[in-house]
Amino acid sequence: MGDVYIDVNERLIWSRDKLHRARLIVAVMGLVAGIVILVLADKPRDYFIGWPSVAICLPWAFYEIYWLMKPNTALVELLPQGIIFRQLSEPFIVPWTEIHGIDTIDIHTSMRGRSVTFNNVTVIIVSQFFYDRVIHVDNFIMRGPGWDANFIPKDDKMMVALHHEIIPATAETIRREVEARWKVFGKTKN
Repeated sequence: MGDVYIDVNERLIWSRDKLHRARLIVAVMGLVAGIVILVLADKPRDYFIGWPSVAICLPWAFYEIYWLMKPNTALVELLPQGIIFRQLSEPFIVPWTEIHGIDTIDIHTSMRGRSVTFNNVTVIIVSQFFYDRVIHVDNFIMRGPGWDANFIPKDDKMMVALHHEIIPATAETIRREVEARWKVFGKTKN
């Protein structure tokens, strides 16, 4: 592979489209399952499964369609000032100077009671102090599912994951873009 020119001053936006498409598929599958249960229901208790499924998945599907139709909704944004994350209820920025390192790791976690592995995930390493002050959410419900797959402790630091499964870029592209900007705008910390 030859060297790829990267304009580190360019504002790079990775949209939510990939994430919303995946969620839309789940919502539509739940909606179809609910409708099938209602159509095939021969006992009153079957309705107690079908109606909630339809009632939850129909608005959820429309919500995901709405976000897919909305242009330029950023999930992660790379700027000369740092990385803006919009995955949580409150967006946060990680300045390049707060990043202690960049790595590619495999993340092993549990989701919905089963073991899941995400391979070749780019992570940025920040101090525990910065994580506690800027990123951490004390409320378990506000954190939502998958918190442990996005924020991984490492010694006295925290790793913040940039999952290529939800960002519309390859693992190599994410690492290359983030590392190029960090080398220019960040400073190495121990």
